[in-house]
Amino acid sequence: MAQPSLPAKIGRYVIEATLGRGAMGVIYRAHDPVIDRRVALKLVRVDLLEGSERKDFIDRFQLEAKAAGRCAHANIVGIFDYAQHEDNPYIAMEFVDGQNLAQAMRASPRLPVDAAAGIIHRMLDALACAHGHGVVHRDIKPANVLLGLDGRVKVTDFGISRIGGSSLTQTGALIGTPNYMSPEQRRGDVVDARSDLFSTAAVFYEMLTGELPFSGRNYHEATQQLLYGTPTPLAQRLPGASPALSAFMDMALAREAWLRFDSAAAMAMALADAMRGIEPRRPVAPPAQQATVPPAAGAAPGGGDAFFVAEIERRLAVHIGPIARHLVRRASDKTQSLEELCQTLSGSIDRAERRDAFLRDVSDLLRTSANGRLRAAAGLPAATMSRAAIAQPDLDLVQAHLTRYIGPIAHLLVRRELNGSASLDDLWQRLAAHIQRPADREAFLRLRPNV
Repeated sequence: MAQPSLPAKIGRYVIEATLGRGAMGVIYRAHDPVIDRRVALKLVRVDLLEGSERKDFIDRFQLEAKAAGRCAHANIVGIFDYAQHEDNPYIAMEFVDGQNLAQAMRASPRLPVDAAAGIIHRMLDALACAHGHGVVHRDIKPANVLLGLDGRVKVTDFGISRIGGSSLTQTGALIGTPNYMSPEQRRGDVVDARSDLFSTAAVFYEMLTGELPFSGRNYHEATQQLLYGTPTPLAQRLPGASPALSAFMDMALAREAWLRFDSAAAMAMALADAMRGIEPRRPVAPPAQQATVPPAAGAAPGGGDAFFVAEIERRLAVHIGPIARHLVRRASDKTQSLEELCQTLSGSIDRAERRDAFLRDVSDLLRTSANGRLRAAAGLPAATMSRAAIAQPDLDLVQAHLTRYIGPIAHLLVRRELNGSASLDDLWQRLAAHIQRPADREAFLRLRPNV
């Protein structure tokens, strides 16, 4: 098929070649005769759209220019100009002679650890600048990382970024690239800088192993893996990976945002330490404002059992999207048990097979919530609950073993039962109570260290 002919000029820019083409736009290599420099010109064909869709696209494109324009940094593609050509907006930006990271990874699926870490360090430098200006990128992926022939690394495409105060990208806007999206972004929650850090870690994992940390045969399966699964440990896919680098990756890919690094600078420092064999220090409890105390057994979901209700909301969102939050809040006020809540919410799913899948998905939650031991601490203020000083490797070990018996909910139960556990052995005993079959319970307890 013949390629469309090049326009001679767009604005004052002389068009030289096509660099890339998508459904809604084209990127050209161009020359700015006024200041005699080569630029990349990104033109969006909004004339193909109508009404509010056209306005939204223009607004989003302007947001890209604003986001990148306020972030002057050596590792961010610079924006020089924003204008319109035949009613279609375009931006003139820094031209990077080279290829993007996705192209480099197709040619060499596994990069050397030092080379991959060097790229990640520069990406984190770029994100530190962006986050410092209130900009969350929201679409970090290999295609948006440019590798110059001169060795430069540049982050580009802030087209779906969120600038503090902007209403363009609000809660529920599921935009981004699913393979690299953070769990909170996939759920449609409000995201912050830690979402970009998760995406950066996913890119790092892929550079090192040639595989995505979370994947599936289809979009739904990949989403399930992201929200409830656990990535294959780095050392299994990268023989020879140091314990420190493996620990770094586990923390960077943590499902809960509070378990990750809290800033790009902190993540960069931890990566530098990991390359020297120093493991990161991981938090063992969520921030105080996130702690929840379950109500007495039999209490209605609306009475405060936020732990299970939040998990039900997340699993419902897989099937119906971000409206799940509204439906869960409304149904919680009208139901008397978690089982009734789930049955009520299943009615919001149109297709019967999806309804059945949702009910199967929450069945483990319903079994666990009925366990008296889980609710034994009801009514106690969080501050009065004892917590043993248990090392993170011990928590990781018990979680890994528990997952074999009860599935992905294991990490949630470990967090909950850590409150009130007097010792590591007590924690194992508390967690064993959640395993239904006596034989499995006994087998689990035999896995305790020094048993």
